[in-house]
Order: sequence, then structure tokens, then C-alpha cells
Amino acid sequence: MAQFPTLPLTQSTHSMNDKNQPPSPPTPEKAERLQAPVQIKEPLSFSVLLNALLKRPRDLIHTIQSSDQLPWLPLIMISSLCLTLFGIVVGSFSGGEQFWAAPLKILLGLSFGALICLPSLYIFACLAGLNVRFLTIIALLLCSISLLSLLLVGFAPVVWLFSTSSNSISFFGFLCIALWTICLTFGFKLLSRCATSLGVSKSSHLKVWMLVFTLVTLQLPTTLRPIIGTSDKLLNFSEKKFFLTHWLEQLGTPTPQNDRSADLN
Repeated sequence: MAQFPTLPLTQSTHSMNDKNQPPSPPTPEKAERLQAPVQIKEPLSFSVLLNALLKRPRDLIHTIQSSDQLPWLPLIMISSLCLTLFGIVVGSFSGGEQFWAAPLKILLGLSFGALICLPSLYIFACLAGLNVRFLTIIALLLCSISLLSLLLVGFAPVVWLFSTSSNSISFFGFLCIALWTICLTFGFKLLSRCATSLGVSKSSHLKVWMLVFTLVTLQLPTTLRPIIGTSDKLLNFSEKKFFLTHWLEQLGTPTPQNDRSADLN
């Protein structure tokens, strides 16, 4: 009598066990993407905006999109106040006129950068598959900048500590740029999450815009220099420099240990 070979049951057993196992729970970020945004019913006051920016940015953008009302004045005031406070702390490194010049340059520089990059954000958002009004794009940019400004104020005590205890302009400039990059990353993350909830199908377009905006915000401090340190001129528009060239020149220039008057940014 012929005997049929016995087949191993390991693979089939594992496949049956895999089918019987319940699916793994989604990660918090995936669960947030799956959850539909909820409209904020409270009036968008300063406290509600602050809470929404830090905890419920998708709900805030959905509320602005649904109600057709942009709380532009509170958002601009939050950004302006936070950037001014951060600029005063940065200006305390050199003192003197930098107490008012540094915050003014930071505030006007970021405002100008956001203004010139707003049309390209709308174009790239449309190319990414986002079907929203121009008002919603303004809300996305304002909310991202407001979160960026709030984070900068959160790092202000760290900046103040090194501004009062260190004389190295190169290190202080590197610290400010590093913190700026960190805060800018969180602002981009908010913009990306909100855009995804609004229906973006191709995130690569927005990543291109984020790279352009990063280059703009890094070039503006060099154009408006000095922000850290002092100079004979309040603005130096006559000498044009790329920000990487300017940074390398400053890093290669030896300065006295107690000299805070060099021009880094």
C-alpha cells in the first residue's frame, strides 16, 4: 500500500495563527490621522488658540476652514510678542542698540520671509492635491509660524543663560541657529499634519517648499546682519553674501575671548 509523504504543518499552522490574531493597535500618530478633525466650538480667544496650537492644530485648521473666519489678529499678535521676546534675549548678548535692533530684525525678517513664500506655498499645496481656499493656506502658514514662535520663547531661558555666561559669538550664533532649526522642524510638522488631514496626496511638493522656506529664513539673518554682535552700520545691504559663506568666514576669523562686537549674523 502506497504511503503519501506527510507535509510539514508548521507553515500552515503559523498562517492560521496569524489570521486568528487580532490586528495590532495603530500608533498614536496613525490613530490621529485616522480620526477626523473636530470643529472647535469655543470662541477662538488667545487661550483657546494657544491650547489649539499646542494640542489640537488639526481641529484649529478644520475650524478655520469650516467657519470661513481667520483669527489673523490673535495669531499675528502671538507670533509678534513671542518673536519680540526671543529677539530681546538674543540682543542681550551684545547689549546696547541690539536690545531693540535684534527683535525688530527677527520680527520683520520672518514676516517678510513668510510673505514672499506664501504664494509658492499655495501653488505647491495645489500641486500636492490640496483643494482648499487661499484663506486656509494663510491659516496653515500663520499657525506654523505661531507654533515656531511659541517654541522659541520656550527656549529663551536657555539662550539667556548662554548670552550672560559665554563670550563666544560663534558658539552663541550656532546655538541660535540650532534652536531655530529645531523650532522650524516642529512648525513644518504641524503644517504637514494639517495638510494631510485636509487631503494632501503628494507630500513631496510640500517638502520642496519647506526646503525653500528654510533657505529663505537662513539667508535673511545674513542679509539683515548684524543680529548677533555689533557693527558700525545698522544694516549692511551693500555687501551681498550667501549665508554659508558668511558663516564660514566668521568661523575662520579669530576674535578675542572677551569681544562681543564681532559681526556674525
